[in-house]
Amino acid sequence: MKTLLIAAGLATLMGGTALAQTATPAETPAAATAATTPAGSNPVIVVLPPATQGAAPAHFLIDDLDDENVYGADGEKVGEIEDFVVGTDGSIAAVVIEVGGFLGIGEKDVLVDWNALDIKVQDNDLRIDAPLLTRAELENAQDVDVDSMVLGRD
Repeated sequence: MKTLLIAAGLATLMGGTALAQTATPAETPAAATAATTPAGSNPVIVVLPPATQGAAPAHFLIDDLDDENVYGADGEKVGEIEDFVVGTDGSIAAVVIEVGGFLGIGEKDVLVDWNALDIKVQDNDLRIDAPLLTRAELENAQDVDVDSMVLGRD
């Protein structure tokens, strides 16, 4: 079930996120599926184009974003991505940003709107910016117990 939710979230992530690049219709998951799904095959099977060497990635795996640093309005690190909250419709309800603490002690989780983050490639590495957030705002935000929001988690 968790894999299904992550896959659905990833599909939404790639289809509805403002990435730091311009996507042509052929690069979107729906267009890629329509263009590469042979006639008569199951329409729920998705076939995405492979990555192009040297080009900005059109797709990410959620795992690739786990523990990535997030940089705030001043360009300084404000936290790191800890997890994603995915709705049953496959949309990303929020991103869990871990902020504060030292070596895993005193950290807290804060929920941030996925659309508040900009993902780009800088020096052949992912860079995630939150241009509307500061470290102080995250440190003063409400701490969230993510496990209490999901059924069946302790």
